[in-house]
Amino acid sequence: MSLGTRIKRLRQERGWSQAQFGGKLSVHQKQISGYERDVHVPNTPLLIRMAELFNVSLDFLAFDDREETRNGVQIADRELLEKIQAIDRLPEAEKTTVKAVLDSFILKEQFQRLARGEKAGQVGG
Repeated sequence: MSLGTRIKRLRQERGWSQAQFGGKLSVHQKQISGYERDVHVPNTPLLIRMAELFNVSLDFLAFDDREETRNGVQIADRELLEKIQAIDRLPEAEKTTVKAVLDSFILKEQFQRLARGEKAGQVGG
């Protein structure tokens, strides 16, 4: 997915028009249109501001096509990513505890989905 396509998708997910998004960035709607059509590329400070507004990591916004993201290592929620990174720095015993807690939440969600007649493999939503 191109940078322009990601920008457009993230903007639309938030229900912002190009003009509204441009207003948040102090950029004209025509410039937003150019970014979304991959005619123009935002400069680095503007990319950083976009990532902040979308609440995603700059890495996710700018480099979604990298090999790691194609292999499923993709977390759009910047706050969640920061928490996962903090967990990764914990001692192994504490990581094990966090994993067990996460497993219990995931299992609970799977049971709730089964009770509603949904597929068990789906999480979230």
